Amino acid sequence: MLRDLFTGGEFLANLDDDPPILDASERSHMQDVGSLVRVLAVLEAAALVTVIATWRGLRNERARRGRLLLRAAGGVGAGALLLAAFFAISFDTAFAAFHALFFTSGTWQFGPDSNLIRLFPEPFWFEVSLLAGASIVLSALLAAWLARRDRAAPPAEG
Repeated sequence: MLRDLFTGGEFLANLDDDPPILDASERSHMQDVGSLVRVLAVLEAAALVTVIATWRGLRNERARRGRLLLRAAGGVGAGALLLAAFFAISFDTAFAAFHALFFTSGTWQFGPDSNLIRLFPEPFWFEVSLLAGASIVLSALLAAWLARRDRAAPPAEG
């Protein structure tokens, strides 16, 4: 199923010769989730290319590069902390808001007898959201550390 998220698969995983684990509505939702995951992966790659291009393009302007990176890291870190607080304090509301923002109404709510809910229960998503927030904050801290090094560096010669 995880491979299907990244490859646009049909989520037809089954056990032995049994029918698919997920029913049609669950598979449809997971295909929507996969589309979002792939968009986020492309955005992540674009952000990385932008950072590398900026890093190289401003290699002779380390103080300026440091200021830009520090501002970006601060913005990303602050946004991630706000979202993390929202998810930690009011997970159900944040989870519903996230789904309302990215998915068509009525396509993402499943009952407790759903195999999708059994495979990925709410505590799983709570922990995943905290892990995602922590990784974003750690990335922002790393970028801020690199930015501070650049800002403290002597100007390039020539």
